[in-house]
Amino acid sequence: MKHHLAPFMPAPHPTLRQCGVTLIELMVGIAIGLIVVAVALGALMASRGISGSVSEATSLQQQASYAFRVIGQQIRQAGSLELSLNPSIAPTASDANAAMAPVAFDPPDPAGTRPPFSRASSTLVADTTPSFTVGYQNYTETITPPPPASTPVVSSLLRDCLGQNPAIGSGGSLASTPVITSKFQRNTNTNELVCVGAGGGSGQPIIGNVTDMQVRYVQQTPNTTNLQYLPASGVIANAASAAGTWTNVYAVEVCLELTGTEHAPTADATYINCSGATTSYGNRLRMVFRNVYQIRSQGQV
Repeated sequence: MKHHLAPFMPAPHPTLRQCGVTLIELMVGIAIGLIVVAVALGALMASRGISGSVSEATSLQQQASYAFRVIGQQIRQAGSLELSLNPSIAPTASDANAAMAPVAFDPPDPAGTRPPFSRASSTLVADTTPSFTVGYQNYTETITPPPPASTPVVSSLLRDCLGQNPAIGSGGSLASTPVITSKFQRNTNTNELVCVGAGGGSGQPIIGNVTDMQVRYVQQTPNTTNLQYLPASGVIANAASAAGTWTNVYAVEVCLELTGTEHAPTADATYINCSGATTSYGNRLRMVFRNVYQIRSQGQV
């Protein structure tokens, strides 16, 4: 009996199936990706806003610091006079030495052209508009330039708020500019703090972004310890009835309000402005800076 073997037949391969994602899975993935992108963009915009606000705040602080430094340099010199170290005044005591010899303030101008300095009228001048002018006596002094030159020259290191002294320029003289003056005021059209120097003119801006400037004067009644903060109008009104009232002003308070340019949502937040009033920020960064400068040489003289 013969056995007939069936011919060898390979086992059928499993059916190949196509792999992938369904439409629902694809939509879920896209939705998750969009959420991640939205969160990242929100964080980026928030970080940019914070960085911009911090940068703008730093810039405003630097501007205010520079403005107060320039103002302070001039106020601290206000009312100062030339000091003569050789007044040719003989000592009264027989055993006095040169160190004990008296000195003279406001010595006569050698050329005879410079008028005497009036501290009562030239130290501090202001008007009802927020602005003020400080002044001090202009004079020349002997200085020695650096090597190799060794011959002393007559010049002046005194400068106004713009770094100039018209008396030592071309054609300048102490007769034409006997007082170094610096006037500080706010330009309401450009929101700039402007300085007008001893040479006059329209002045030059010191800083920008100044949306308000207020000045008050600390006045002390003679022979008392009473101090009053008065606006310029109050001091001027007192001066009309009492000569020399400006010599009773011992300090100047300067307030500057600086406003940023970038949009900064502030909701309903408020701040106290230079006038002491509660004011809305108006979706802008606003910073108020105050400084009080004592006029060291002021007083009844």
